[in-house]
Amino acid sequence: MGLLGDRRTKGPETIAPLRPIDRYVFDVRGYLVFDQALDRRTVARLRQVIDAQGLSPADETIERQRFGQGGRMFTWDSAFADLIDHPLALAVVSELIGPYVRLDHAYGITMRPGTAGLGLHGPAQPFDASQYYLHRMGAMRSGLLTLSWALCDAEPGEGGFGCIPGSHRASQPLPRGAESLVVEVPQKAGSLLVFTEALMHCTIPWNGAGTRWSVLFKYSPGSTAWDPTPAAPAEVVAGMSPRQQRFFQPPSVGGRVPTFDS
Repeated sequence: MGLLGDRRTKGPETIAPLRPIDRYVFDVRGYLVFDQALDRRTVARLRQVIDAQGLSPADETIERQRFGQGGRMFTWDSAFADLIDHPLALAVVSELIGPYVRLDHAYGITMRPGTAGLGLHGPAQPFDASQYYLHRMGAMRSGLLTLSWALCDAEPGEGGFGCIPGSHRASQPLPRGAESLVVEVPQKAGSLLVFTEALMHCTIPWNGAGTRWSVLFKYSPGSTAWDPTPAAPAEVVAGMSPRQQRFFQPPSVGGRVPTFDS
């Protein structure tokens, strides 16, 4: 089991809202892990579609470790677009961002054994208007929020996602030596990792037996944008469902349509 156990969906719209323990853990740690968010068939389908793209082998560079940027993955198979408004994704973003939310950007990550990724990083200091975490009047609100779907196992000691738990609440600047506070967050294939980009996080060098695979969807409040370019071209978005299309509205405050019913 992961941090919070099994949150498999029983149908397209049957996922329950976040539980009190979910809210508490996210507020305290800045991240959540949901096991078995995707079934084995869906994980296998996503992996098969990625394999069919003939991607260049990953190396030490971030550019070669990422794939599907600019909405390209949405042209490969509808299974990728279905992750945008997956029932668990809706439960998470509605709780942590609200009904006015947009998909800021999305991409996949692949890493071969023995390679490293981004070092410890997080929001600009003292305040980042796009990467923040607030708790007001009983509600949590995040700026840029990452949902990372694991397409392979990342066992303890194998590397992958790491972070400084609770750093999304830090009031002091990041000091030298803070890397010693990083903890590894294991994931099983099909699990969903959720974290606020206000959290200090990194990629721990990958030491798994095989290649690491995951796809990341980064959501932002409807009024802000981190990436200057749309998450997908208009012609790609046009082929999606009406609700999925609403995730691609440009950033604004006035005249914005709710992305989904809250």
